[in-house]
Amino acid sequence: MIRVCVFNGTDTAVGGTELIALPLPTGTSLWIDICRETPAAEEIIFDQFGCHPLCVQDARRERHPPKTEHFKDQSFVLLRALKSVSEGLSFETQQVACFIGHNYLITRHDETSGVIDNWWNFGDVESPMAKGPWVLFAAITNSMGLAYIDMLLEFEPTLSGFEDSLLDSPSDELLRELISCKTSLRKLKRMQSYHEAAYAELLQHFDNDNLTFAESRHAVTDVYEKFERLHSLSSLYYDLAGDLIDGHISLTSHRLNDTMRILTVVTAIFVPLGFLAGLYGMNFDNMPELHQPNGYFILVGVMASIALGLVALFKRNKWL
Repeated sequence: MIRVCVFNGTDTAVGGTELIALPLPTGTSLWIDICRETPAAEEIIFDQFGCHPLCVQDARRERHPPKTEHFKDQSFVLLRALKSVSEGLSFETQQVACFIGHNYLITRHDETSGVIDNWWNFGDVESPMAKGPWVLFAAITNSMGLAYIDMLLEFEPTLSGFEDSLLDSPSDELLRELISCKTSLRKLKRMQSYHEAAYAELLQHFDNDNLTFAESRHAVTDVYEKFERLHSLSSLYYDLAGDLIDGHISLTSHRLNDTMRILTVVTAIFVPLGFLAGLYGMNFDNMPELHQPNGYFILVGVMASIALGLVALFKRNKWL
């Protein structure tokens, strides 16, 4: 499907490829959205607007890190938009390719994009289009960034709940959930670092090429700050999840050490008692102590003294 939106400065027309008339009149802005279209139909659009073949190839790849490339009359930006979110910060993303020219924006994605559909169906497209394709591009990608931020802010109470559960009742299930969240946060952190770098390069491009139209630069700067915040938040939550995992392991190890300490104390007490019981339990005929009238009571007293002495020693050394 190829959707076309044309803004001529006063009115907006929405339709298909029949609205594309090159060269575009002065003051006209064009937005072309390509989704689930055949390569042949895509190629016609890309050829019309002089899109670089390598950029088109990158746009069609299923997995490619976000990037930015600049040419004489066109910029290419590859981003990953949030597709779906499930419980435990498990999320899926989709690749969105953007070709930005002086008076046009081409967006290309393999599957339906909620962010782009919201702008297409419900957004005030005229307002950003009136200020140029860069402002429209920034408005769309700003919505992408907000979706990630909302996901992280909704996850924050879950992370706090993990912390409370860790103090109250740590369990193997909690550890599994923490490891799963840390894996998702690592993925998110890596992705947002790419986004931040791509937008930093865009701002550098604005400066190097003397693209001084303030509205466009301000819009792109605003999106850069959002992705910078996203990178910072994902890094913070990633570190926090790692700290919680380390804390869980430390608490588990501490409790295991307490258990082993108790077992060691019990063993240390019963070793000499077992030795005495084994010694006088031997069936030799010549054991004078066995013929003492009070031998049993003496042995029990010695064993009790040893046990009490060891308990007192362990308590003095704070092992109990």
